[in-house]
Amino acid sequence: MHDVARLRRLSRLMQAIVLVCGVFIAAGAVWFFAASLSDPGLFETLVRDNLSLSGPLAFTSSAIGVTAALIAVQFGLLFTALYCVWRMFGAFAAEEPLSGESAHWLRHASAAFVAVAAGSIVLRMLMILALTMGNPAGQKMLAIGIGSAEMLSVLIACIMYMTGRLMALAAEVRAEQRDFV
Repeated sequence: MHDVARLRRLSRLMQAIVLVCGVFIAAGAVWFFAASLSDPGLFETLVRDNLSLSGPLAFTSSAIGVTAALIAVQFGLLFTALYCVWRMFGAFAAEEPLSGESAHWLRHASAAFVAVAAGSIVLRMLMILALTMGNPAGQKMLAIGIGSAEMLSVLIACIMYMTGRLMALAAEVRAEQRDFV
């Protein structure tokens, strides 16, 4: 029983850490968009640095709008994943840590992290396309990049998904044992 109490404390701590990380990420997102509105040159610099682009880009109002919307989608996917992880740790901190609810949130978190990894690949490609559509012929770009970070994210999400499936099965077995006794 001592291990369950320790698990609950650790789960509450992890829930707080996820919340703090989410607040920092949200503050960064708000700063990014607020700073971009006040200084368009900063938006261009940040986008060039984050996309690792040095070639000619057309920062037209439509390209900036599309890029900002795609960045917002990526933040939305990330916040969805963090919310699922936060709920998962909340379920672990509950009276019965091994439950269908914790498995449910673990599976949702894994799906959200797959969406974050896929989003980072697809949305980056769409941003580059949007920013080069205004370029003259021969200077438009379409770049797809899959790196170790995206592959690691997908691998961890798959591990999380399988762990969630295993937890759901274990929760069913535990419920059956309680009904039997």
